[in-house]
Amino acid sequence: MENFSVYNPTRLHFGKGCVTERLAQEAAVWGKRALILIGKGSVKKNGVLDDVTRQLEQAGIHYEVFEGIKSNPIYQDADRAIAQSKAFKADMIIGVGGGSVIDTAKAVALGHGSNASIWDIYMRKVEAPAQALPLLCVLTLAATGTEMNMFAVLQNDEARIKKGFGHPGMYPKVSFLDPTYTLSVPLNYTAYGIADLMAHTFELYFDPSDAPLSNYFATDIIALAFDYGRAVIQKPHDYDIRANIMWLATTALNGTLNAGKRGGDWGVHAIEHALSVLFDIPHGAGLSIAYPAWLKHFLPKIKDKLSFMAERTLGKGTTAEAFIDYLENFFKEIGTPIRLSEVGIGEDKHPLILEVFKQNRVRGMHFDMNEEDHKAILQLMA
Repeated sequence: MENFSVYNPTRLHFGKGCVTERLAQEAAVWGKRALILIGKGSVKKNGVLDDVTRQLEQAGIHYEVFEGIKSNPIYQDADRAIAQSKAFKADMIIGVGGGSVIDTAKAVALGHGSNASIWDIYMRKVEAPAQALPLLCVLTLAATGTEMNMFAVLQNDEARIKKGFGHPGMYPKVSFLDPTYTLSVPLNYTAYGIADLMAHTFELYFDPSDAPLSNYFATDIIALAFDYGRAVIQKPHDYDIRANIMWLATTALNGTLNAGKRGGDWGVHAIEHALSVLFDIPHGAGLSIAYPAWLKHFLPKIKDKLSFMAERTLGKGTTAEAFIDYLENFFKEIGTPIRLSEVGIGEDKHPLILEVFKQNRVRGMHFDMNEEDHKAILQLMA
């Protein structure tokens, strides 16, 4: 087991009504002016934004809204929101939405204290500010786990780069997880979120460090993802099913699975980042395409560990090969793709994909990938 430190300063409120019961008092701690970031407007239609603004008004907090954060968020939107937060003299940032909105909100909270573009901070051309504005998050999609960690991903479409960045100031001060806010999420995006939380679990599980408890946690998350993933397709408006998926997604990437590890591999995320920056496909959809291919390609190196996962999740005697087949069938069952052709990406795009793999130095932290690996995995994804 590797040496490790545990630190997670995010206060998390979970459950029905947690926003309307607690946001006013939590926000009042951080000041009197809040910039709210939202996506394309779904939180207006389903009433979540109203819940948030009523709480701010109750606390006497002035607010402005920055609208339009897209899935696969771009750094230009973060820069525009930073400019607005400065002009408004915001005391805090509030992200209301899924992972893309909250990742952007993290970037805005950090970038508020700098005169540089947030992309220059991400590319480490300039130093990140020592302090960030306080960040509060209201989550509406179970997927990324960003609500309880210090990382955020942005992309630069022109440069064809999608990049993560971590900074202690990007930990949310408070996150609110009300599963009722996920009841209206369409089934396809629910499925993408399940694929995302499973991918985070796999990335940490396949770290080669010997950390038995973390590995047991990981296998249990995968087993429950199989169970609740099927259940939510049958009963999309069941509160308890949605609540369990929401907590699985948070736990997959809040540091719990990293104890005793060396940070995970993240090679599959590097593959997916190249796909989504090129074709703007949903992140979870790209992961459900990439992970089975990665498992097949690296099977000789991960067979023992995958066999343990197989037996823990599917029963004694289940082989590693059978687990991969099961995973692909599960993804098909819940409605998330397992091949590039299913999302309209044909073999004519392979040279471009390989070029971007090379440009972005797509590799894992523990399972390296060279150009031959890229070609082999791409063929398995086709």
